[in-house]
Amino acid sequence: MKQILVVLALMMSSQFVTAATNVFVCYWGTWSYYRSGEGKFSVDQIDPNMCTHLVYAFAKLDNGVITASDPYLDLQDNSGLGMYSKFNDLKLVNPNLKTLIAIGGWNEGSLKYSTMASTPQSRKKFVDSVVAFLGKHGFDGLDVDWEYPANRGGAPQDKDNFVLLLSELRASLDSKNHLLTAAVSAGQATIDTAYDVPGLSKYLHLINIMSYDFFGSWNPYTGHNAPFRARQGAPETEKMLNVESSVEYWIAKGADPGKLTLGLPMYGRTFTLANPANDGFGAPTTGPGPAGPITNEAGSLGYNEICTMLGSGGWKITRDPDVVGPVAVKDKLWIGFDDVNSLKAKVNFAKSVGLGGVMVWSIETDDFNGKCHGTKNPLLNAIRSAMTGKQVTVKPTATTKPSPVRTTKLTPTATTQCVTIKVRTTSKSPSSPTELECPAEGFYPDPQDKTKFYRCIVTASGGLEAVSFDCPVGTVFNAEYNVCTFP
Repeated sequence: MKQILVVLALMMSSQFVTAATNVFVCYWGTWSYYRSGEGKFSVDQIDPNMCTHLVYAFAKLDNGVITASDPYLDLQDNSGLGMYSKFNDLKLVNPNLKTLIAIGGWNEGSLKYSTMASTPQSRKKFVDSVVAFLGKHGFDGLDVDWEYPANRGGAPQDKDNFVLLLSELRASLDSKNHLLTAAVSAGQATIDTAYDVPGLSKYLHLINIMSYDFFGSWNPYTGHNAPFRARQGAPETEKMLNVESSVEYWIAKGADPGKLTLGLPMYGRTFTLANPANDGFGAPTTGPGPAGPITNEAGSLGYNEICTMLGSGGWKITRDPDVVGPVAVKDKLWIGFDDVNSLKAKVNFAKSVGLGGVMVWSIETDDFNGKCHGTKNPLLNAIRSAMTGKQVTVKPTATTKPSPVRTTKLTPTATTQCVTIKVRTTSKSPSSPTELECPAEGFYPDPQDKTKFYRCIVTASGGLEAVSFDCPVGTVFNAEYNVCTFP
């Protein structure tokens, strides 16, 4: 019987991966310091050796300059807690660690960033304040989380002004050997209006894709927070709302894959079902699920809340082979989240397409007390083990009934291997004399080499782009099943 190797296989083996996917960006939502009981999270609970880059969220923009968002928490002045200093002192334990301050976030909005970026004078004022701020507090760089240029009250000119701002920031920060990164949208409509992607790729050290929040209680029906790819039978309006499509789109628009990090959520999105008997994807809902005891936000639960709830029993847990992340249902509560297995799959996807690394939002909603799996930070440990190959044993989420498995999709198997991916467009001459043709979206055999195949994806202009793949050594592409097999 022929051994089947999954196309874009992502789960347990990192063989044949050539890219150095070694950046691990971790955000800390500092408001978690004020949570009560087992939800309280402070600097001393951060493992300095877990992540390569730690990001303190957030600073704010005030009168056109970067400013501490919570002076009591952030600063030592006036008997403050001095979290900036304690956060940066983690580098005393791990000198290779990089620390960044993030400015912005959803609650900051877009308008004041639009105003700041609109003139050379206001940009210079901001840039000068950033240089002084980083030097004073000991951060290694700035993470710009403007949500989003030319959106949410911003101006159409933001798209160009954002690149000007980044170019001026980079020029000043380079002289201090500081890093410049940004958190960016995963949604194609926002990408098109907000970002000059080649410009961002030119000036940023890292581009952190927020590849989550594809679905949530703002939708009147169920959907997973961070689906890997569109599920079978998904309507056309949903087919681009997934991790795979977002990454492909950023690359197709001109981003350097080596600067991209794939966002991984440490939380899930919840819904209240209209009818408990109808609990699949796209099922009607009446609103968000109830707030959890730690995060206290309707429609969202931290993984630490989710895994504790699942321990109570009575849950129906399923896993769609395309979506990858599990879904848990009990009575009217529907939760779509990521677990150890789905996060490992996404890490190996990031490796297979040559991304620079991964990013997590955010560390304080992992099971940092180790209540659910017998080990602290099971999600962060799973991600790190997938990146480094060093195994950490964490019991995965069990499903209450088997999910159908198709060999062309994500399937955890001992023989799974990754393939090397190259981006090659139909508008440019490929390495072979024959142009790769894209009659429609989908997978196709390379016309000149049976050990290669390609996938046609939609570009920003509405055309089609061919993404070329190499099968693992010793295998050939089987067009009937869209997999690489041993001949």
